Amino acid sequence: MLTLFLLLLLIWIAYAVWFRQGQEKLLLRPDPRPLVLADAGLGDFRTVWVQTADGLSLEGWHRRADGFTKPTVLILNGRRRHPGAHAPLARLLADAGFGVLLAGLRGQAGNPGQGGEAGWMIDARTWADHLVGQGISGGRLILYGEETGAFLAANLAAERAVARLVLEAPFPSLADLLSRRFPLLPLRALLRHQFEITPALAQVRAPVLLLHAGADTGVPVALGQRLERLINPSPRTFRPSGTKPEDLLKEGGDEVLLSFLEGATKPLPTLDHEAPSGGRALIVRP
Repeated sequence: MLTLFLLLLLIWIAYAVWFRQGQEKLLLRPDPRPLVLADAGLGDFRTVWVQTADGLSLEGWHRRADGFTKPTVLILNGRRRHPGAHAPLARLLADAGFGVLLAGLRGQAGNPGQGGEAGWMIDARTWADHLVGQGISGGRLILYGEETGAFLAANLAAERAVARLVLEAPFPSLADLLSRRFPLLPLRALLRHQFEITPALAQVRAPVLLLHAGADTGVPVALGQRLERLINPSPRTFRPSGTKPEDLLKEGGDEVLLSFLEGATKPLPTLDHEAPSGGRALIVRP
């Protein structure tokens, strides 16, 4: 009996070590293929580059807003997807007159570097700073984050004054998300990338929209529902039952999203200054 117990213990330890050492390849594997704008239906977007604080040159894809009445939406992608997966969203927003920046993160779509919580947060701040340099922040900036991108967007919204925050398929933490997949592991102790969104949500003051496909098998809807009580004022929600993530916009999500974002188009506050990499330096004049 003792021999069996020791054997099982050794197997469990080996399993935990395997997970700890290989978690980036196992959990953080974004699609590295380059984004071809014409193939994605985004031929009117242009490629832009930014330099991160730790020396990476990242590629992103931008279309300016029509005139000066519409904000710009910064789209932050999830850990295992390609930015091109958000091409229908980008097309919808651009056709409605919003500015759109599809942020390229390290490891995604041909960008250099290894993905992860700290690195992607650097990238998200870098893209937000890029927009600040063009006079886009505060009432002219909307954040849209999907999956782990929701963590990035929520943290940016906690640091900066923004007009709106949209979270698609958010979850409390990566440990919560993976608990059913790895029930025998002490995930909080083993994970190097926690993606714990709850502290940031408590600091967000912008109106929030939570989007979640009811048939999402990657991020169960129940995880997103747990976040509602942390958001003040109460968020707007859209969770159509039986809908797959790829059909979310087609099943009414487009109308809900545009209605929510239109509320941010007027009035636009006056932008005097916003410091790079965070801070509530937006001055709203009456």
